[in-house]
Amino acid sequence: MTIVTKTSTTSVNASASDVWEELDSHFLDISKWAGGVTSSVPNPATPTGHSGSAHGGRICDVDGIGTTDERITNFDADTRTLTYSIRAEGLPFFVEGLQNTWTVRADGPDRSVIDVEIVGTTKGIVGKLAAFPFGRMLGKGADGLPADLKSYLEQQNPT
Repeated sequence: MTIVTKTSTTSVNASASDVWEELDSHFLDISKWAGGVTSSVPNPATPTGHSGSAHGGRICDVDGIGTTDERITNFDADTRTLTYSIRAEGLPFFVEGLQNTWTVRADGPDRSVIDVEIVGTTKGIVGKLAAFPFGRMLGKGADGLPADLKSYLEQQNPT
């Protein structure tokens, strides 16, 4: 087993509460702001929230990956931290697991910082050999997802 971790930090001109609301209350609406996510709906396997989250999970259609099964695995409203696992039909066979963790920190009254950590676990010899290119793919997600959210929040002025 090989673990590949990619992280990013993004500053946003939106309050931490607005960013957190988008990630928690509007968890199902990722298709409104994430590039490549063409649709997102509640995950019927997770009908209730996890540890106080507004939702338990979602099913997304993602360009190049297909349908994803995403389930919230860790939620802490006090630290504004949300982790979810991802399973998808179109992930390479050597990918054993994938998870995203988002943390939102205040950086002033109308500014915040988003930390994203994407962790992928590969299996077998192919997983070891593919860890570097797989890491590059995860890095694009670690940078791209919060950049998409930043663009959406700064242009839409939520709440």
